[in-house]
Amino acid sequence: MTADPGQTDTLFFEEVCYGKPVRSSDGPLRESAVYGVNLVTLGIENPLNFVPANFLGSANLNSGMIDPAFTQRGALVVKAVEEGLAIMRLRYRPEAGEGESGRQFLLSRTIVLPGIETWDEIPQGLFAWAERELTVQPFVFEQTQPPSPQSAKLPPFKPRDVDWFDQLSRPRQIQLGSAYQAITKRVGWTVSRAIAQEERQPPSALIAADLDVIASLPRKFPLRDGTAGQFILNIGLDPVLTPGAVSYFPGHAGSAIEAPDLRALRDAISSGKSDVSPSESESRQTSSLHDSLERKIGSEPIPLKWQL
Repeated sequence: MTADPGQTDTLFFEEVCYGKPVRSSDGPLRESAVYGVNLVTLGIENPLNFVPANFLGSANLNSGMIDPAFTQRGALVVKAVEEGLAIMRLRYRPEAGEGESGRQFLLSRTIVLPGIETWDEIPQGLFAWAERELTVQPFVFEQTQPPSPQSAKLPPFKPRDVDWFDQLSRPRQIQLGSAYQAITKRVGWTVSRAIAQEERQPPSALIAADLDVIASLPRKFPLRDGTAGQFILNIGLDPVLTPGAVSYFPGHAGSAIEAPDLRALRDAISSGKSDVSPSESESRQTSSLHDSLERKIGSEPIPLKWQL
């Protein structure tokens, strides 16, 4: 099953769920419960690739690696893999039952969009949907499991244009440009909480919105560099586990954002061309572009800081 690229209001996916079986949805673990893959759809050839430790690179996970703000919903990780685009929601749940104290166990749900290789093939509104709607629940042993629908309705997405970009505040443009730079140059990135407050939305939602804008651009940015998997998004998980990801790093008193090439981003928003690579566009633009401090962008990093 494949996802229709670009403009679609329905998301189609394959799925893998991992964890320990429980007696009821809110209840304790089943006796002698052990970790395993609890659900896998027919389109997944190697489900063990989507076990959290393997997905994150043989990580030795523990509950302290998830930010407390994401304890109930779980961390969200997006990764470009050989199969396409994978989105994992993972969290820890008490063994004694939902909301109880004591030992915890890990559970995860991963949806896979096969065949997606470039950013413009990502269904529009995917990141906002995943940030808000993708959840993970434990596997209930000996309970009839309804068949996975393998589809979901995406939120409406309004294409962005240059007028929209020009009306953004300068800090908001820089925030969006930093996401664009992180993708085209494959570097890490932090979101400014101050800008999130200005936009009246959580930082994680702001990141998802920015990535949806970039995915809507008619530019064929590759999702992966070579054959290796590429982390795209990490919300609520220890950033060390996903190096280089476009990530929300929790716990920062403020965020430093390197001033990006806003001209390149503005051109990408206004242009329908897909035959110019990001590196070619950036090399033509950075030599003449200046930021508000009248220093050339591209010749040296210019950290712009906003404090809470």
